[in-house]
Amino acid sequence: MKRLSFLALSILIALVLAGCGGKPKTDDKGVNADGKTVVEFWHYFAGDHERTLKAIVADFEKENPTIIVKPLYQGRPQELLQKLQNSFATSPAKNPALATVYESWTSDFYAANLMDHVEDHINGPDGWAPGEIDDIVKVYREANSYDGKLVTMPFNKSVYALYMNLDRLAAAGITTAPKNLDEFRDVIVKLTNVDGPGQKTYGIGVQPASESFTTLYFASGGDFLNAEGKPVFDTEDARTVLNFWRNLQTPKKHLYVNAEYMDAPLANEQIAMFIYSSASFPYVSKKVAGKFQWGVAPIPGIAGRSPRYVMQGTNVGIFNNKSEGERAAAWKFLKFLTNIKSSVKWETSTGYMPIRYSVLRDPEMVKYMAENANYAEAASWVANDLGRQEPKIRAWDGIRQEIGVMVDRVLNRNADPDQELKELEARVDKRLEVVPERGAGANKVEPKAATQGDTAPTSAPAGN
Repeated sequence: MKRLSFLALSILIALVLAGCGGKPKTDDKGVNADGKTVVEFWHYFAGDHERTLKAIVADFEKENPTIIVKPLYQGRPQELLQKLQNSFATSPAKNPALATVYESWTSDFYAANLMDHVEDHINGPDGWAPGEIDDIVKVYREANSYDGKLVTMPFNKSVYALYMNLDRLAAAGITTAPKNLDEFRDVIVKLTNVDGPGQKTYGIGVQPASESFTTLYFASGGDFLNAEGKPVFDTEDARTVLNFWRNLQTPKKHLYVNAEYMDAPLANEQIAMFIYSSASFPYVSKKVAGKFQWGVAPIPGIAGRSPRYVMQGTNVGIFNNKSEGERAAAWKFLKFLTNIKSSVKWETSTGYMPIRYSVLRDPEMVKYMAENANYAEAASWVANDLGRQEPKIRAWDGIRQEIGVMVDRVLNRNADPDQELKELEARVDKRLEVVPERGAGANKVEPKAATQGDTAPTSAPAGN
């Protein structure tokens, strides 16, 4: 009998504890028993990134004791997207008030009339000062705008760069970073040693992924869609970029091709260079650990073209099916999250790029850039509006996969770039027919100065 009573008591305690550990009980307005408004913020940040985010949330709650923000990790980006889609499919919907979203996701949610436009809050009673919206970096502002209105807010942004082992370059007599594809080719060849004794070393590491094409193509002034939203991959410039990689792989291999992140091969001096987003800064610094001097430079393109650099990363959106009080609380947090003080804290802790021009003048950021030359170099491209967005159309995720397949075939199977680009253009055209854009804007290309956001890291470096 005593054993049964003890078991029953244990089960009761466990149930009570489980109840205490669950979500705060709230009414249909998002208000809990203490009269506080509770808003959930779904994201995909882990490790140090999540710790920094939670620290900013704690700062916000100290200043706003009537609001509770619940930052909830949802796994990697595609897991987050799936959970968001599932949350809207239930009745009633179980979506959060806030979430990190890529532009292509926003295009879908926007077409379904699920987004609460942040510009309405900016212009509202708890909004920003007149003209403050222009402090948001232009390329980010345009990437987050739909039909001329800011719908989501940029947050974790990165820009693609050429990472270099500067000691290796100096030992080979190379004192400046390559500025165009011809110089780039010469440097890669010069830094490759696969015939001599000892460890084979390659001039550059290349991932068989879409960005190996898009980065060089954008740096060469290329476009994916024309003004009518039709694909334009079968171009002379695109062929130049693909043949650039193919000719460095055949007949002699000058490329270390691997799907894994390249920070470890760089640190092990297996490669001298690689292309990736600035989100890898903390990881490269940690792996290199002072063994040699490393640096970054703009990605080379076809000589004489106006370069733009791929920017990636997510934004934060507010969903409009929440109560007015929840949306007001969500905006208050989003305003805090992206103010100068919080932006500096986030960006100096994570290595993500500034989302505001004024952040670059903040004393703490100025000090950080003086101590982190690579970050300062990449931030200068952002400040000068040299970023470029991959198309924010709904079909873009699938198109990226198609580009990645093409790059893999050229690098690993010696496929003919001419044929691959023709086939890619046809496949993309078909995808755009199968996944048409809904609502205003359709596939039409927005101003060239727009940028897209970055895949972001969980426990490993990622771009975006």
